[in-house]
Amino acid sequence: MTISLDEQYLTVKELSGKIKFSQQTIYNMIHKGVFVKGRDYIKPRPKKVLFLWSAIFAWLESQGGCESCKEPEIEQTITAPKSLINI
Repeated sequence: MTISLDEQYLTVKELSGKIKFSQQTIYNMIHKGVFVKGRDYIKPRPKKVLFLWSAIFAWLESQGGCESCKEPEIEQTITAPKSLINI
């Protein structure tokens, strides 16, 4: 992989602020293979991750923009409390 000097690199914190995903969600996406090392991000040191903004921007565009790629909402199930009266 050739690294371009004019490419914009973002830390996880910077990317999180820019695309409005939590830092943990970004790490989860790396773990799930949504973001691929060498294509979407580089690791110059073992604990340092830098994202290539052009690759992330292209991914966002392929998802239909930021509005359609928000974190999924968690469905909540409401259960009625059990009766305290035993008949």
